[in-house]
Amino acid sequence: MLMMNKRSIREDINALKQKLASPSKKAECVTDIEEIIDMKQSHLWRADLGSCSGNICNISPQIEIEMGILQDAVEAIKGDDNSKAVSLLENYVAFIEENYEDEHPTYQ
Repeated sequence: MLMMNKRSIREDINALKQKLASPSKKAECVTDIEEIIDMKQSHLWRADLGSCSGNICNISPQIEIEMGILQDAVEAIKGDDNSKAVSLLENYVAFIEENYEDEHPTYQ
């Protein structure tokens, strides 16, 4: 299972949602999300090429789902449907929460 810093992802997505409240930052939001998609595309290529280690190579379907959610959010923003974009970004965070381990697990 891939480990991620979920807190950082939540913070990044919350920042995007705040930017969406400002019409002048719409293009910036699209660019930010497209950069995340590009990063995910890089992860997907590495997973598909087998240049990854352990069981990370088995996560291609998860990465594709993430990219789909993010691409749908971009399309919603471009279509001036910010409420749908916000909902999709919240779905993205929920997907991450459910499907990945945190980078810094809490030990008891």
